[in-house]
Amino acid sequence: MNILALETTDQVASVALLTDGGCFEKRIESPLRHEETVMPAVDELLAEAGLALGDLTALAVDVGPGSFTGVRIGVCHGNAMALALGLPIVAVNALEALAYPQLGGDAPVAAIIDARNGNGYGALYAPDGVALIPPCAVEIAPFMECLPKDAVLTGTGFPGADGALPLAGSIASIAARRGGERAVSPLYLRPSQAERKQRA
Repeated sequence: MNILALETTDQVASVALLTDGGCFEKRIESPLRHEETVMPAVDELLAEAGLALGDLTALAVDVGPGSFTGVRIGVCHGNAMALALGLPIVAVNALEALAYPQLGGDAPVAAIIDARNGNGYGALYAPDGVALIPPCAVEIAPFMECLPKDAVLTGTGFPGADGALPLAGSIASIAARRGGERAVSPLYLRPSQAERKQRA
């Protein structure tokens, strides 16, 4: 098992490689755009693990929601690599990746991503990872009012947010339990700012 995962939906991108020997992850904190940094980071990660692209068995990518440009970059890179290498690709959404490190306890986990002006993206997961409220575009205040009192909150979209971001390591771990596809599609959940302005 050699799964390469890409996460480009937020300001800080990351790439990860999940192998039988463990998970190797690289966070990309750079002023450059993700489209300029992701593939060099993949090359560095593979070199550190002593692997080549031909050793990969699957790809995984965060399909959103998040930055519209970031989502497109990750999905386009992932699909292009899957096609070129003849590998399956697994879609993982940003909210389940965000919730993943908090799962396994006694309480449900609510993942909330800020989308500005009181809006966001939210989902609620049972401790075993089953979606109780699937990913959706939300008004943050009403969404939080409907959550269970014991829910663990994680993300960037609520008062006192822990600032957690979806990470490629979580995406790879989730993907390891799923079957892949030939290609994946973005999960936007709401129109882009340009589309909203055009409708106004």
